[in-house]
Amino acid sequence: MPLIKLTSIICECPEETDKDEIYLKFQGQKIWPGDKKFIKIDSDEELPIGLKTKVTKLGWMTIELWEYDLTTSNDHLGDFHLDIESELPGTNTTILSRNKEGAERASYMLNWEIL
Repeated sequence: MPLIKLTSIICECPEETDKDEIYLKFQGQKIWPGDKKFIKIDSDEELPIGLKTKVTKLGWMTIELWEYDLTTSNDHLGDFHLDIESELPGTNTTILSRNKEGAERASYMLNWEIL
């Protein structure tokens, strides 16, 4: 089975007027950042992720993008859908499928690779 590396996330447009406080989840569990609640990101910024995971089956893998809120519930901005259809190595970029209930303008890209 292939080894996947989430390399970086790029913010084209944050959901909030100032920086977004983002984190990633996979199968309901927070996976990034590991040592903080969130990381701040603004327009045209790219943050390294560097997270590796072994994929147990081929097909679609969904990574959720969340925005942390201190006083209200956190916002599910949308999902990155990774198509793990083969074990061939290569780099990929996936565009955020925005969650219309949790995001009005958020625009993000996730860079990842099959190792």
